[in-house]
Amino acid sequence: MPDDVAPSPHVAYDRHVARSARLGGWWRRLGQLVFYVVAALIAGAFGLLIYAFAADLGQPRIWGTFTHEDCEPRPRGGCREVGTWVSQDGSLVKEDVYLDGGSGPDGTTPASYQPSGIISDETNNIVHVPALTGAGLWLSSAFLIGWLGYVAYKALQWGDLRFPSRRTRTRIRTLDTEVSDPDSRKSRRHRAASTPD
Repeated sequence: MPDDVAPSPHVAYDRHVARSARLGGWWRRLGQLVFYVVAALIAGAFGLLIYAFAADLGQPRIWGTFTHEDCEPRPRGGCREVGTWVSQDGSLVKEDVYLDGGSGPDGTTPASYQPSGIISDETNNIVHVPALTGAGLWLSSAFLIGWLGYVAYKALQWGDLRFPSRRTRTRIRTLDTEVSDPDSRKSRRHRAASTPD
């Protein structure tokens, strides 16, 4: 009667390692999918924000002068300027309004006010220095481009996005040539058929 062979302890360990690796791979993939969902939501939110800023470009903008009167502390340090804004013709006065930017050494600065629109200054109680007037569209667009670039970078890292190889690019160019110039395909077939073995 043959002797029973005791199972190797390494077999059980290897199975445990393989099972842990599979489980870790599943959790890692789940995390990647959650990242893609969150990334899509963020991109969609900034897309809507860009649309709102672009739509507001056609709304009237009133220029005037902001005078610094107070400074509201920010949670992370520094302060937010508060003061009075008066339009150039003096017909419109906004008191206790926030300034987007900073006033000059004398406590005043030219500032714009856009009372209507999707993202209106009336609702946000704010006026903008010239350098930041209309900057929301460009800042949001820059952030969205950077965010999509980061998402593409992570997708490349995880293997979900690949650049076409040189062979694939060559094949695509060949197919494009055949579609745009069918005679070139016929001539190649003719040359191939007429070439002696």
